[in-house]
Amino acid sequence: MLNELIEIIGRRAEDAGFSRASTQQYLSDTNQHWQDGTIGNELGYWEAPFASILLVNITTDTGADALRQAKLAEAFLDALIVQRERSGLVIDGYLVIATTQVTEQFKAFILDIERDIRFVRKHVVIWGADGWERYERITPLGLERIEEPGDAVVFTSENTDYLQLIELLAEMDSQELAQLHGKEWNLNE
Repeated sequence: MLNELIEIIGRRAEDAGFSRASTQQYLSDTNQHWQDGTIGNELGYWEAPFASILLVNITTDTGADALRQAKLAEAFLDALIVQRERSGLVIDGYLVIATTQVTEQFKAFILDIERDIRFVRKHVVIWGADGWERYERITPLGLERIEEPGDAVVFTSENTDYLQLIELLAEMDSQELAQLHGKEWNLNE
């Protein structure tokens, strides 16, 4: 079940320009922002030049425990991002929380955690009747791969007036062209 989710997120991350990476490279005794080692519920970590994605599993069924685990994962991801930002880049962070819990109390947790954008953006994916749900909502991974690129659309027109317009745009700026056309049209008809 979790392996299926890791595969889904990994495929979408790859399609979006992310690569699987290890969080270990950012953990050391000299990291002032995180000195507690790994977190036990990490399922995967992906990086792109502009962002990091951390996938974690939350197994509790209470909102308070889930919030505690989510905040710990948030702090962990933030510490990784701070390490990456030492190169001078600004890095976005996305925490993806996987859960099989769908109780009413847990639904309230989902709404609350996804609204909280402190440090990183948070998304919750849940195991539903048809498998993993809501993963298409993960901001940088929302679009699926297009398997077959379609044929390029070729513009054809029997009206060649557009060629004159293109030539005029090459000769003058858009404001001049608009004024020229405005003089040609009698808008008071």
